[in-house]
Amino acid sequence: GINAEYMGDIWTAIAYAWQPAELELMHRPPRHPKKEGMVSRDVLVYAYGYIGVLQSIACWAVFFGVMPRMLALYTEDKRPADYTPEEFRADQAGMTAYYWTLALGQVGAALATTTTRESLTRYGVPNRALNVCIALEILFALFVIFAGPLQRAFKMQPLGLGQLWAGTLGFFLITVSEELRKRHARQGNFSSVTISASAVKRAGTWQVGALAV
Repeated sequence: GINAEYMGDIWTAIAYAWQPAELELMHRPPRHPKKEGMVSRDVLVYAYGYIGVLQSIACWAVFFGVMPRMLALYTEDKRPADYTPEEFRADQAGMTAYYWTLALGQVGAALATTTTRESLTRYGVPNRALNVCIALEILFALFVIFAGPLQRAFKMQPLGLGQLWAGTLGFFLITVSEELRKRHARQGNFSSVTISASAVKRAGTWQVGALAV
């Protein structure tokens, strides 16, 4: 699943090169090239201590809370070598749901990090290259889940409609959390937020692939 995720994410990350600027961009001081690196503490906190945590919560919630048998297999502490054929398929289905939730969470992160303070309801989705890459990433994920050769290559199992809908948890959790953070920032309380505006923008160019680990 992780290999499939990397294959879908790389083009989304590259598409940030065509990202239009926010309306308030010229009102913020530029990054100091010597005092503030491209990968700073703020970027790492944002990517791994915030967005990454939200994605993990969504993925594990779907893995254990939605997929049949996953919680039981975990509590029984059975080794994969001891699985019955039914348990083996259930384990693959759980991994598939985890991958699907992760992929949609990455889509949410990709869209959320296109702005630092401006709401997406106002900014929109003007980057056509990013939009195309996101659509292709979702289509690729569906092919991996449902297309026979890819399904077997990545050891996936088909998901039901309800399970596919449950996988959108990562997307909505990240989108809503980021909209609340940006609203907080616009209200003049940004000093109390751990991450800086520049960190959000820089994290958006690379965290899509990095969070898959």
